[in-house]
Amino acid sequence: MDALLGLRPAVEAIQRRTQAPHALCAASVLAAAGFATSIHHDVEIPVIGVRPLLTAFMTIGQSGERKSSVDILASFPITRAEAALAAQFEVDQEKFSRDKEAFDAARIEARKAAKDGRAAAERALADVGSEPKPPAPPILTAQEGTIEGLINLLTLRPYASIFSAEGGQFLGGHAMSEDAALRTMTTLNALWDGAPIKRLRAGKATFAPGRRASLSLFVQRSVAALLLGNASARDNGLLARMLISEPETTIGTRLWRDREPGFDEFLDEYNSRLGYLLAKVPRRLEGSDGLDPEPLPFNVEAERRLILFHDATERDLADGRRYASIRGFGAKMVEHASRLAGILAAYAGRDMIDAETFEAGAALASWYASEQLRLGETVAPDPELDAAQELLTWWQAQPDPRLYLTALYKSGPNRLRQAADAKRAVAILEDHGWIERLPAGTVLDGSPRREAWGLIQ
Repeated sequence: MDALLGLRPAVEAIQRRTQAPHALCAASVLAAAGFATSIHHDVEIPVIGVRPLLTAFMTIGQSGERKSSVDILASFPITRAEAALAAQFEVDQEKFSRDKEAFDAARIEARKAAKDGRAAAERALADVGSEPKPPAPPILTAQEGTIEGLINLLTLRPYASIFSAEGGQFLGGHAMSEDAALRTMTTLNALWDGAPIKRLRAGKATFAPGRRASLSLFVQRSVAALLLGNASARDNGLLARMLISEPETTIGTRLWRDREPGFDEFLDEYNSRLGYLLAKVPRRLEGSDGLDPEPLPFNVEAERRLILFHDATERDLADGRRYASIRGFGAKMVEHASRLAGILAAYAGRDMIDAETFEAGAALASWYASEQLRLGETVAPDPELDAAQELLTWWQAQPDPRLYLTALYKSGPNRLRQAADAKRAVAILEDHGWIERLPAGTVLDGSPRREAWGLIQ
């Protein structure tokens, strides 16, 4: 908790109020603070270069850990900023409607100049100017959806976040289906790296630099096991970019507490600081609506501490050493530490990272590394999850996305030829959003079926 520095009072207050695990509360607060600070600041890491203050937290736990309650409190400044944007959106939308109507009328008149020749028409159209752009939607957070939904939001507004108590909908549903999995992982990696959004759809090219996104996802163990056991997620660096933890549950210990007197006062500074950052007009890239955050440099002593941390971490990546089994994450620990330190510094209103702040970021990064080590040993796909993954792969290769149990027994994977095994695998896929139950009596192979399912496309 000491490593949270100025964010510690907010984390402790939220934990006392919700009685959720400390690490869960810390992840939500760090994600919210990271989102607000990343709009205005990057971190300038010595030798490595400028990196965004982007974070991707994934907390593993049981249903009922009160992640939603934590997020409501941690993201309150973001919710309040959305309300202000919504009020302004109505004004901007009315102005846009008037401007668009005037633009359309002016273009109609300009086209009449075509009778005087092409040059006259071009001059007339140029005088009309550029088409008005609609105002960005007043949305800063998305609780569910796909990577495409997040990207669409970021093309309209250059910063967005995801706070979800049902992270499986994002990581375990359509967003991570076989066809979309690589695109989802690659896009998340690119956002974390601060790369521009590049898309070509239906002949229309989109190039959107200066985008910032922050993620705070809560997933159950079964979803985490699928992701941690996913070779693509490991090999392409997604897991190395995520701050993953599984805090000890507090379920069963959360006895009734009356509302703490003056509770709101404990969050006043946090809400005020994040509210200020979210209301402040961000610096923009020249000729673009993209963000141009100001880099936070290291002072001399902080750089010295970074070098020591880098060298110690690098030695621990060797065969047989502490981080050998999580080399992907270990290789990015300096970046994680620097980003977390940057968030703490920007939250405190500092214009550079000092030694104390970097040490705090390094302590947080080291704790998440210890979690990755522990989870690599304890959260691994069990045989039932392996069977469900095999069924999904087989199912996605079938020409008909609909399936009933008898067909599964006859032609599905060999390990699922027994009814109990097949039903369990189907239940896992249904629970995690890969398939949906079809209405009883759906006709498949010429007969009505009592139980049938279809892939969620």
